Amino acid sequence: MFKKVRTMNREWTRMNANSELDHSRAFACIGGSLTLVLLAFCILLPLDLHAATAKKKLKRNAIVAMSDGTQLDGIVQLARGKDFVLTPVGDKSDTVNSVTLRNTRHQVRTFNLNIVKEMTFSNLSEKYAQKFKIDGASNVLDFKKVRFGKDYPIIRQKCTVTFNSGEIVTGVLFTRALYVTEVDLKTGFHGDTTKVIVASKYTGKPGMSYDDVVRIEHIQFLDEGEQFARSMPIDFRSFDFDSIPTNKVKITVWGDTDFLSDGVYTRQEFEKVNKRVLSEGGKPGECVPYRVGMRGLTMDTLSKVEVKRANDGTIRVHSTLGENVFLAAEVNGMWVAGWPAEGTLRTKLFKSVEKQFLKVQDYYTEKKLLGIISKKNGKDITALVSLRRAIPDPAAALEWAIATAWGAGANFEMAADGKLAEFYRLSIWRFTRDPKTERMALVDRGTFDRVRLDIEDKTPEMGVLPSLWPVVMKDNTLIVGGSDQSSVSSHQ
Repeated sequence: MFKKVRTMNREWTRMNANSELDHSRAFACIGGSLTLVLLAFCILLPLDLHAATAKKKLKRNAIVAMSDGTQLDGIVQLARGKDFVLTPVGDKSDTVNSVTLRNTRHQVRTFNLNIVKEMTFSNLSEKYAQKFKIDGASNVLDFKKVRFGKDYPIIRQKCTVTFNSGEIVTGVLFTRALYVTEVDLKTGFHGDTTKVIVASKYTGKPGMSYDDVVRIEHIQFLDEGEQFARSMPIDFRSFDFDSIPTNKVKITVWGDTDFLSDGVYTRQEFEKVNKRVLSEGGKPGECVPYRVGMRGLTMDTLSKVEVKRANDGTIRVHSTLGENVFLAAEVNGMWVAGWPAEGTLRTKLFKSVEKQFLKVQDYYTEKKLLGIISKKNGKDITALVSLRRAIPDPAAALEWAIATAWGAGANFEMAADGKLAEFYRLSIWRFTRDPKTERMALVDRGTFDRVRLDIEDKTPEMGVLPSLWPVVMKDNTLIVGGSDQSSVSSHQ
């Protein structure tokens, strides 16, 4: 900008020295130069403001806890232009015939400080090592490592990241420098800045123990930040989003009705029961509107994400890491999910997965396999399932729940209305599988939604909806379904 101002001044001097220039030409030159100056100012100012805004967004208020007990409280930021980079990892899940089954998803995630709620660090592996030198290096066929000196510790860390949206991802972070600036709470003045290395691997000095290696343990962000990193529009090719029911209500006060606490009913059912209760002199129930809506689970981490209509009228999915998603919705009173049709066929692989799935020992006693997606020749299985924990002896269970303070300690759950609570849910489970023995190990799970029902009610059917599949990410837009896929299918 200043260079253009100096150019304008030279133009002005040259015009005054040349008496042959007419006034109109002089004013044209002046006007043109001023226009250039104003144009440069207008162009540069938004860029500077954008840079300042971007820099401001990368600052958060947080408490950083170190392994030696040190706590740093203040403004934290990464180097400008840097983001966190994380490779998700899975824990050891099971060992089948000496083959360790692991979660093998390793897609790299990139995110900044804005969308993080907290970060918890723990040791992924620990070992001691020694320095060494090569003996006999002149002979490439006959050499050995000669170790010397004291052992030194090597610690590899993993980080569990909880995002503001509620999504949780565990993985290994790329090494980054984090800067923490102290702030005086009374004056607001900034104090010293401490550089903290967030490393994937920490190496101690010879003679050190694991406890001697100072490393980061926890970052708790104190301000709100941003809820989502990406809000992606959805282009439904055949599914009608407006067909999702909007006349549902959730019970907040059940009164003298038979409504379940937190139960979901149609508004017509609610009004009909309340009318009857009022005619009998009883206390009616109270409710709040309940939008059934659409649910999403990220394809990679099976984290629940929000799908809703934005203010501009577009349907959007809010994904913290910008992942592709599985979609599910309630259609004609039945929960259905988008799933490939070939994955619902009762093939030999489907039956094998179903057999092993039913063997899984867990909270649920009523399980049904609805569909599978197989990768790596049957080694990685993603399964769409319906689940419910049925209570075989409700009277004994209720007595147990009352005696153990509302079912605490993994006992039966009793709701606020004093009745036993049972839920059914539509979920996705992910397994690793040994093709030789057909045994499977559960490595991850996620649930679209859970709905409370009366313990005497039959579990509602759930299924798949072809118009919600496939989900293809293109140019930051999710394209869902084909041209004529609308029929609902379920497994009986």
